[in-house]
Amino acid sequence: MVRPEIIIKTYNPDTKALKEMLAGIEEEGVLYKVIHEQMPKDQMTLGYIASQMSQLEVGIGIQADHAALYVKKIKDAPLFHTTAKHRKLGQNAARYVKGNPLIEI
Repeated sequence: MVRPEIIIKTYNPDTKALKEMLAGIEEEGVLYKVIHEQMPKDQMTLGYIASQMSQLEVGIGIQADHAALYVKKIKDAPLFHTTAKHRKLGQNAARYVKGNPLIEI
């Protein structure tokens, strides 16, 4: 069964950054799934692939403390990227899914 969830693909993530991002998504009440990659990939590649995999068409890539939020419909660049405001990035991913206004990062 495919669940409507934000897909988060990681490679060697900073644990604090990942925890903050997940907390932001949880605060907004949206489901997510974390997939840990074994092969090195940057956050942009991971985020793009995650958005293609997500039934909600929203994906996040995280490598170390670098995170990128991608939307399947916007192929050219991430919607947001950050190295510091991970909770807000997670909140924005969930807010995009719900159709709520995004917050400034």
